Amino acid sequence: MAKKTLKISYLWMVLLMMSVPVQAERAYDSKPVTVFGSGEDERTVAGSAAYISDEEMKKFGYTDSERILNRIPGVYSQTEDGYGLRTNLGMRGVTAKRSAKTNIMEDGILQGPAQYSNSSMYYYPSAGRMQGVEVIKGAAAIGTGPRTTAGTINYISRQVPTAGTEGYAALTFGDDGYARTHTYYGGNIGDFGYVVEYHDYRADGFKTINGSSNPSDAGFDKNDDLFKVRYTPSGSSLNQYFELTSINSEETSNETYIGLTTAQFAANPFQRMGISAFDQMDTDYHRYIFTHYMEPMSNMQVTTKLYKTRYSRLWGKVGTINVDANLSNDGFGATTGVSLSSVDIAGACAGNLSGTTTRRACDIAYGTTATAANESIKRSMGHRDYGMTGIQFVINHQMGNHDLEYGFRRHKDFRSRQDNGTSFFQLYSKDTNGNLVLKSESGSGADQSGAELKDADAVSMHIKDTITHGNFTSVIGLRHEDVEYNKGTNGNPGNSIQDKTNEATMIGLSTNYNLGNGASIFAGYHQGYSPTGPSSTAEPEESDNFEIGVRYSGAGEYVEIVGFMVDYDNLLESCLISNGCSDGGAGQGSSSNAGEANVYGLELQYSLDNMFAAPAMKGQGAAGSGVRYPLLVSALIQKSEYDTDTDAIAGRTGKEIKYIPGTQMYISTGMHTANWSVDISTKYYDSMFTNEMNTARTGKAWIFDLTATHKLPAMIPGTRDAKGFIHVDNLFDKTFVASEHNYGKRPNKPVSVSAGVSFGF
Repeated sequence: MAKKTLKISYLWMVLLMMSVPVQAERAYDSKPVTVFGSGEDERTVAGSAAYISDEEMKKFGYTDSERILNRIPGVYSQTEDGYGLRTNLGMRGVTAKRSAKTNIMEDGILQGPAQYSNSSMYYYPSAGRMQGVEVIKGAAAIGTGPRTTAGTINYISRQVPTAGTEGYAALTFGDDGYARTHTYYGGNIGDFGYVVEYHDYRADGFKTINGSSNPSDAGFDKNDDLFKVRYTPSGSSLNQYFELTSINSEETSNETYIGLTTAQFAANPFQRMGISAFDQMDTDYHRYIFTHYMEPMSNMQVTTKLYKTRYSRLWGKVGTINVDANLSNDGFGATTGVSLSSVDIAGACAGNLSGTTTRRACDIAYGTTATAANESIKRSMGHRDYGMTGIQFVINHQMGNHDLEYGFRRHKDFRSRQDNGTSFFQLYSKDTNGNLVLKSESGSGADQSGAELKDADAVSMHIKDTITHGNFTSVIGLRHEDVEYNKGTNGNPGNSIQDKTNEATMIGLSTNYNLGNGASIFAGYHQGYSPTGPSSTAEPEESDNFEIGVRYSGAGEYVEIVGFMVDYDNLLESCLISNGCSDGGAGQGSSSNAGEANVYGLELQYSLDNMFAAPAMKGQGAAGSGVRYPLLVSALIQKSEYDTDTDAIAGRTGKEIKYIPGTQMYISTGMHTANWSVDISTKYYDSMFTNEMNTARTGKAWIFDLTATHKLPAMIPGTRDAKGFIHVDNLFDKTFVASEHNYGKRPNKPVSVSAGVSFGF
């Protein structure tokens, strides 16, 4: 322990010594909510980064983070519900499962309700209300954590206008009962500024639930509101402001884990089993942030944030079939519970399992077989509460050619079951038409003293120095994470695991060399880290990560090519109901080390403001015609493989890591004038293996989207920039297996059309 502490202290001392000024002090333009700045910075940062602007978000009517991030090379997703409610994002060789290994942030603060004690993102922010999105990969992301392997996605919420007033409203209606409302208004009154925002989107869903008397609604309703107030004292020598943010979100989604067998998917991929008719998740989310920003010196900015988040979900879902233990099916005798998460639905339920309790459970769940009097379908009522509180400081200090960033965060979070996992449930019978009838109900969801409680207390620190010297821009960073976990029960919070810790120090190095004429090359190395969580006996994940790239920017044209490699020392895998468990049968919610693994790949991005303009006019209309033809191409090619077997899973060496695609590609082009625009884009979804032995995988397909806008006359006094728009998702109605795990196959969203109007005021 003493040697480790000495090593950490030495590294910190080295970095502090690098703070010695070598040039005159200079002023700094603060951007306190961003990771790397803006869309201009992405082309000069020492590493790979991307920025999606408010203009682009509004134009394409984005509400789904998966679609927003389609254009970013190295970012991929696994579709679960078709609307992005439960977003599964991966990046550069990390699994997409529940976005558990990617830092998801909003305004520079961790977004997940309990990122240390429960990293899986069952709550995801409504992307439709965001003002922008940053993606930063490689060594430059060492300033964010706790997970540093792949990178960070930082959503930028609606900001308080710096002057005057600003308002916006958009209404959208579409197929399957889709409707979206988005409006905000902000302004300034003396030293006070404010912004209020409301976002609501809903749909009836695109799936039909089997069973004549069961509900047909497989949709959702999610609404968000945001309020910010900022006080900027006039005449302050500190150039400071105080800001209070409140974000609230409510969601009711009629979603399920129940998928389809192979035969059912082929017959009708948009059907849903009648046993899932009453599956529903209700969530309630509240987030509060207090921000203080000041400039104690002309070359120093200090941003302090205090934050608190509370999140509650009640998810009633079918997971177990209680079948006759002796298969007499006479309505009498003992029953045995068959968990559907332990059954390969797409495979085993279609196989020869006659004379087994698994076969009986499959027939009840996926066939027309009715339950006997002693049999039942169990709907668990999973009530969970999550929360986090914390304080973080970020100091930006310019000393000569050094831009220093010091960061400190004290963070506490928890996940609490409000039932003990067995006492709160409903039992249903089923007839041959698939209709469900309630037989009995146990428990009420009230707080149970024996229910599980997990919590984490984390301290993190980082220092990052951006050094400019001649044509070189280099970054050296150091991050330290120290986490203490507890696991117990609500009645006895510390009765199980006390003082379990994860501690790690990571270094990041990168440099960018300006070749002149808009060209540069860059390279970087950083250490990756993922903590384990309170329940796990596994070791934290560690990796070595490398990137090297070249970029060019000029005359409305941008090119970037990046090669990367992730060398896992002890890959960490989690067993989640949402995506099936490991072949080793580790058990739901557990984590295990999968040994050594490698991922290496190539990212490509090419954009052109106007394909048909003369070289000197790439950013203008074609030959001065007023028509512009933009082009964007991005691609990812990567290869993953296990280097070693584990005791739990033999024969895995050389196999690919599950939920990591081999290829992704995105292409968009269009025609733009001053009054109208048409854009068409296509995304190639590559297949991904869904188990360690590579015997099951998702489908693959090219999916096309179309967006068209047209300027409208000002029909309401006081409004401006009125537009009509139409969006067509999955233009050619291509269907493929978007996800496949133990609960069966799921489709992507079919063709859908929406249209609406927007205007500013």
